[in-house]
Parts: sequence; structure tokens; C-alpha cells
Amino acid sequence: MFSCTFIPALDQRPAMLQVSGEATIQHIQQFKEALVEGLKAQPDLVIDCGQVTEADLSCLQLLCAAHRGSPAIKLLPEPSSAIRDLIEPSGFARAEECCNTADPRGCLWVRAVTAPRGEDC
Repeated sequence: MFSCTFIPALDQRPAMLQVSGEATIQHIQQFKEALVEGLKAQPDLVIDCGQVTEADLSCLQLLCAAHRGSPAIKLLPEPSSAIRDLIEPSGFARAEECCNTADPRGCLWVRAVTAPRGEDC
């Protein structure tokens, strides 16, 4: 099962897309559509992948493409172990920022790999 829930910005809280379940190729179109709609509403969208139970390369590719198009997006809190465990073997782990940001904390994969487990990025 897979779900994406858009939560609009409110007061000081940014807009968020909560992603849960199986973020795999079988659900990537649904994920992409939710992500595109969320980014239309809020370019600095926060994506919560903490409840993703299964992920594959298509999930990482979609998040990376979204970041390329909208560098202000963030993954908060720390992605689930299903995503973290996929980052390094799939070649997404980074020791420094990507070309979309001069701040290493802005790169999705630097933050996801270096953040202490159990704490917010």
C-alpha cells in the first residue's frame, strides 16, 4: 500500500507531503503526481518519507529530479530505513553538496546519509 498526503502550510509550519508505504516503481506515478501538485502549491515543500516501508531506485530518482527542479525542497524528518539503506548501494550517497546548492545541508543525500539516526535532519 502507498499513500501521499499533502498538508498545506500553516502559520510557521511549512507545507508538507507525507509519504508512506511502498515507494516503489509500482506506485511511482502516484508519487510523482502528488509531488508535482505539492510543488505547485509550495516550491519549498517538505517531504516526510519517515513512514516509507519499501523503496527502490525509482523513489530516489524521483526525489532527486524534484530537488533538481526545486532545490528548496527538504526531506524531514530523517527518511525511513527503507530509503536510507538504499542511498549508498544505489550510488546516491554524497560527501558534499550537489550542484543544486552551495550548502551541503541542502543536498537531499548528504543530509539523509550523515544525519544521526533518530534525530531530525
